Amino acid sequence: MPTAAKKKSSVNTMTSKLSIYFAFIAIIIGATLFVLSQAILYWLEDELNRRTLQQSAETAIVQFKHQASSPVIITNSTKAYNRIEDLPQKYHALTQYPLGFLDEVHDAGFEELFFYHTEYTHDGKRYPLLLIMDAEHVELSSTEWRNINLVSIIVMLVLFVLFGYAITKLARRLITPVTQLSQQLKSTDPKTHFSVPDDAATEFTELASSLNYYRSQNELLIRQEQAFAKYASHELRTPLTIIQGATKLLELEGNATFNARQRKRITKATTDMNYTIEALLSLVKHERENDSHTGRILQRAEIEQTIEYLQPLADSKSITIELIVVAEPKIHPSIAVVRMLLSNLLQNSINASDSGGITIEVQANCIQVIDEGRGLNDTEQSKDGHGLGLLIVDAICDRYAWKLSLLPGSKSGCIAKLNFPSCHETDH
Repeated sequence: MPTAAKKKSSVNTMTSKLSIYFAFIAIIIGATLFVLSQAILYWLEDELNRRTLQQSAETAIVQFKHQASSPVIITNSTKAYNRIEDLPQKYHALTQYPLGFLDEVHDAGFEELFFYHTEYTHDGKRYPLLLIMDAEHVELSSTEWRNINLVSIIVMLVLFVLFGYAITKLARRLITPVTQLSQQLKSTDPKTHFSVPDDAATEFTELASSLNYYRSQNELLIRQEQAFAKYASHELRTPLTIIQGATKLLELEGNATFNARQRKRITKATTDMNYTIEALLSLVKHERENDSHTGRILQRAEIEQTIEYLQPLADSKSITIELIVVAEPKIHPSIAVVRMLLSNLLQNSINASDSGGITIEVQANCIQVIDEGRGLNDTEQSKDGHGLGLLIVDAICDRYAWKLSLLPGSKSGCIAKLNFPSCHETDH
């Protein structure tokens, strides 16, 4: 039985839920504090009246010892009696409370009052002492309690509003970067730059930087893929066109010399296609070939073959190509891969030159292609601008841990430099 799809919540819904959650907590805390404060106020009021009544007993005892008649009026709300028969009729029920009783009394026969039952000794005799305090005069009135409650509620409401405002601001500060990044991710504009507010947390800033980095890497990979497709299409279609053209020419009647020249063109085009296919396949294989693990010596002959292949293009511009082999390095890439690298660099140098010379210098740890052409401008200093084939060269260099750098010449022109580690360093 298929499971029900989980209901997904948006960021705005999460913000609302968060606000409701904190509002619920704030209401519970506010109600608890309100009830607790009311209980404490009631207790404090009664406790103060009990202590006042207890302290009034000493004053009453002193006056009774000085022959004061009962009752003694201590304050407008407090009276003291030393004889039970002096109590008003409505207060006779108070005599049932035990000695030492001190508390507020609620009775249907009289108003609320505080009653203290004790005794004192005078001239060797014990006398009862009854103190009565009218609660109506010493306790807060209902109007005063209502005002206190109103002030408490207003203060709690103000605090609730301030607390809600602070929670809303905090939630927006946390949610806004997520919302902004989500909108930027949904944008179809390829030039969209991921950014977050300046006051966002460091993690959001790092996330935006990572997204910008990965987007630039994706764009680079897309450009490399497009360049790869265009390059492969050009390099494979050219020999196919030559083969088709030469085959049609062979179908015509011609002399032996003409036919031999066409067969030579077909053979050369087939060889070029084989090299191209081998080099391109080496780029798309997930595992490295066996020859990438064991080094081989870069022969002068294979470089001369690459020069010979592009010599007609150089001759059309009156450009001379000079090969200087200082050392024959030990490298990993196959002959086809090296030929693709050198042909791309050499073809770019020829295309960037109108005349003069090109020097190919081979050393133990690098190969340099030095031309006297137009040099590098701001656009061509990137691998994207200096010829379509350089994207392929860059991909091959990444494949074999080589490094391609384009440098301006000492006077004019450009220096394309291929640095590669020795086979001993790569193997280890």
